[in-house]
Amino acid sequence: MILLSLATGAVKASASVGGDLVAVTLSEDGEIAYVADSAPGDVYALTMPALTVVWKQHVGGSPFGLLLHGGRLLVSLFAGAAVVALDPFNGAQMASYHVPAGPAEIALDAQGHVVVAGTRGQVTYLDGTQLRAGTGFAIALVNGTMWTEDYERSELVHLGDGHRIGLPLPLFPFWLAPGGPGQLLVSAEGGNEDDDPGGVFALDTTSEKFTTLARPRDPDQVVQFGTKVLVAAHGDKEVLAIDAEKTNTWAPGMPAVALAPDAQLGLLAVVVNDHE
Repeated sequence: MILLSLATGAVKASASVGGDLVAVTLSEDGEIAYVADSAPGDVYALTMPALTVVWKQHVGGSPFGLLLHGGRLLVSLFAGAAVVALDPFNGAQMASYHVPAGPAEIALDAQGHVVVAGTRGQVTYLDGTQLRAGTGFAIALVNGTMWTEDYERSELVHLGDGHRIGLPLPLFPFWLAPGGPGQLLVSAEGGNEDDDPGGVFALDTTSEKFTTLARPRDPDQVVQFGTKVLVAAHGDKEVLAIDAEKTNTWAPGMPAVALAPDAQLGLLAVVVNDHE
């Protein structure tokens, strides 16, 4: 795991944590980073910016999505058909929720309810309610509307009415995130994710027009911070910082998979993973 300056991209700290990191999120005050270590099935809490381990909790089931909400750290178990709630202060398990197989990204809907993306064509609320959706890994809220994705059909799917929008290129959408006003950010993989160019797009959800922001290989998480769009360009082993017409390359040689901006410390937490 590394920490980069949000202003310049300079490396400020690094630490060796786990062996198969796939996700990171931060406490509200930016003082703790939580990371998911997929293959061993562990979740870590690390101090910021020292990156010392506060606690480690074994949850099994290939932890994937992370969300801090209501005083709990929610963790989706991609291979465990469950979402577990951990105490963010000590890692103790507080609750477990059964969901369909393949739960991935976790988000809040417009009413502040927790909803989990599923790879079997549904999203699931923690009370068990399910809505039909795309068969993808991600879910994001833009202007009060939830968007999911259909990975194999290269489409974005509007939750509720099932309206679909095809990507501008024959790529496979992996990650979604809210962007600027009325915009949905999309990272998408090529047919051979390690070798073929993927794409990072901004969708204007009103006009349904796409802007192509970058064409890295195997882009994973994308996130908006201020005027910058930050991309974990895993296949190119770098982080892209896209600001209007200018793109800077940060952390060359680092196979980034997930990102979390820390506004309080002016740092970008980046988890790296050679084989993900």
